[in-house]
Amino acid sequence: MDLNKTVSFENGSLLQNGFFLFSDFFSSAELENIRNILLDANLKWKSRFPDKNSINSAYLTSPDFCSEERNRLSVFRFISSNKIAELAKSIIQERAYFLNTQLFFNPKSPDKKNYWHRDLQYLGVSEEEQKNILRSAKVFHFRIPFYPDPGLEFIPGSHTRWDNEEEYEVRMERNGRKNYEDLPGSVLVPQNPGDLLVFSAHLIHRGIYGQNRHSLDILYTNFPDKKSNSKMFRQFPEESILSKLENPEIFEQVEE
Repeated sequence: MDLNKTVSFENGSLLQNGFFLFSDFFSSAELENIRNILLDANLKWKSRFPDKNSINSAYLTSPDFCSEERNRLSVFRFISSNKIAELAKSIIQERAYFLNTQLFFNPKSPDKKNYWHRDLQYLGVSEEEQKNILRSAKVFHFRIPFYPDPGLEFIPGSHTRWDNEEEYEVRMERNGRKNYEDLPGSVLVPQNPGDLLVFSAHLIHRGIYGQNRHSLDILYTNFPDKKSNSKMFRQFPEESILSKLENPEIFEQVEE
């Protein structure tokens, strides 16, 4: 597969729109083992953090949720496999690093709405700093549905610019607007098992609930994570596992 060509063919460039669906990227055999491991880890996470409004778990590669060594090795081999890591490098266009995993599911509460957001808004930094991060940092979700997923909705190209007035008012719920209101120009991208949906975390986007929604996100960046984060969340592989991986360099971390 010519990855550079794959990133930019059909329906415009991934880098221009901020998202791209690679249909039938994985075989069922490639997904079966990690699906079972991570769905089990997700149940453990939900048991520890019960919340009827939750829509995703995180840090599932921690021993708290994925404890057996053979399972941890399987998951980290998948995350760092040439098939995925080389695509991440091609999209990021420089060194790529692992950041985290998330698994998205349906909220238990029927009152939970599909809401527009940028991942940036949850970093706890000023909007000026968010704008700086949008310009400099590259963060991509690699979404892998384990069952048919109703989809993600995007505002194409919003990963390279700040919100217009209407987008901002809806996303931040200003002037009486709500973050679940429809926005003009949005694109809905449903997914099926075997698909790989790559999208920028900087995009204005929202997930759509329904069906048996259980989709894994692996996050890759152009910057290494801080060692202090991995000490807290323990989402990175142990040294004994690193030596058995195809691309161990994606797990590099830095001191504060």
